[in-house]
Amino acid sequence: MTSSYDFSGYLDARGTNWFDEDPLLRRWVARSELSAEVRSLLDRFGRDAASTWIERSDLAERREHLPRVREPDPYNRHPPTEVELPEATLRTLAEVHGSGIWRADFDERARYAVVYLLNEHGEMGVTCSVACTDGLARVLRMAADPADARAAAILREIEAATPGRWVHGAQFVTEIQGGSDAATNALEARPDGDGARLYGQKWFCSNLTADYWLVTARPTGAPAGHRGIALYCVPRRRDGAPNGYRIRRLKDKLGTRALPTAEIEFEGAWGFPVGPLDAGLRTMVAIVLTTSRVHNVVAAAASLRRALREAEAYAAFRTAFGRRLADVPLLAASLERLRTEADLAAAGAFACVEDWTAALAPDATREQKTWARILVSLAKAVATRRTSPRIYEAMMLVGGNGIEERFSVLPRLYRDAAIMETWEGPYTLLLHQALCDLDRLGVRGHEGDFLRFGLRDQAGDALVSELQAVLEERDETARALAFGELAPRLFFAYEAWARSTFA
Repeated sequence: MTSSYDFSGYLDARGTNWFDEDPLLRRWVARSELSAEVRSLLDRFGRDAASTWIERSDLAERREHLPRVREPDPYNRHPPTEVELPEATLRTLAEVHGSGIWRADFDERARYAVVYLLNEHGEMGVTCSVACTDGLARVLRMAADPADARAAAILREIEAATPGRWVHGAQFVTEIQGGSDAATNALEARPDGDGARLYGQKWFCSNLTADYWLVTARPTGAPAGHRGIALYCVPRRRDGAPNGYRIRRLKDKLGTRALPTAEIEFEGAWGFPVGPLDAGLRTMVAIVLTTSRVHNVVAAAASLRRALREAEAYAAFRTAFGRRLADVPLLAASLERLRTEADLAAAGAFACVEDWTAALAPDATREQKTWARILVSLAKAVATRRTSPRIYEAMMLVGGNGIEERFSVLPRLYRDAAIMETWEGPYTLLLHQALCDLDRLGVRGHEGDFLRFGLRDQAGDALVSELQAVLEERDETARALAFGELAPRLFFAYEAWARSTFA
């Protein structure tokens, strides 16, 4: 006998428009004066987020639909160079990249509202592409030679994209011998006319299907260290054929399974330089990786919002032992904790976007640039590290159905949270970078001014005194460990200020 029990109440409780039904997101975006066109786009994407995007992202994560390398022909004439994505992923990519969000004049709050809605789904085959394309557009605007027609043409393609004709980007930095230490990059760039031919291997190449890759490489004869690293824009295809590379294998990762990440062997791929040859690594970190770090902060907040959305919907629908789960005191307390964390994370992410984009403006002050530099490192490190345990808590609130992959998005979000923390620099690396930047940017002796500028009314005397003590500490180990204790509390204070601002 088939049970008549169904989960319609739970599915309905998840909502119908995730933009309209998210008060904090809506209030933040309302700070901008948006055109009717952009308001309509956010409304449409809010409805898609609650319906179509759920279906597509769940479908893309099915084992039979995961990315796979297209087999070579039976005569071994062509090495593996193509990856196949499911139609569900391609449709969302076309809609998002073709929506106009990469136009230079598109409102920044609206842009990252779309990023936030997308990241509630944990469909990294889409969201990684979005982050990388954002970075590609920004670096072409900010670092490419204005007279370089090649960069200008790619930027026009990105900005003028439509759902029927769109392009996207990727960024390849990591090599087997260095990991996050990109100054050890050994991929060789041999001069070739007005560009270069690349030879060697990249170890983690995500969003492999992108049309344009930003690749760090060492020009022939360049010195060791970071000044010997240049940045190149490499078309995936050139003259109608794969551009001098082959796929060694796809990575078998803990999470982000719908995202094709590969090891690539470059065998003469052609690319053109972006910015000065001796500033490639600096350009990549300052613009491209920083953009991705901000996307990770937004993604972490969106993941917590989705985890809360799922837990609340299930607890309001499900009954056990004669009462709703939401009415069980311990479970209700856990839900309230998740609500608080989700609101803090969202407010902190939105404020981070504001402070970062303000620092990119031509008239940005030294204080704005210094704060944004430190903030992005702290935010990415702390926000992504906090995400995993909170998603786990939401998963346990749903119980057995919470760990079942076909029923619940929570296992996917939980796996992907671990990947988020590793992307663009793991926790300890980013805290180390923030500590070094505090020294390099002259914060020592001005700790009170620095924190009052960034944390506003949350910059209490205790935090100022602790930061002073850290920067005055002469023992390197004691200094680093003390900052490791202080850094999360600095970011939590920032989130508290942001929540009060957007409430």
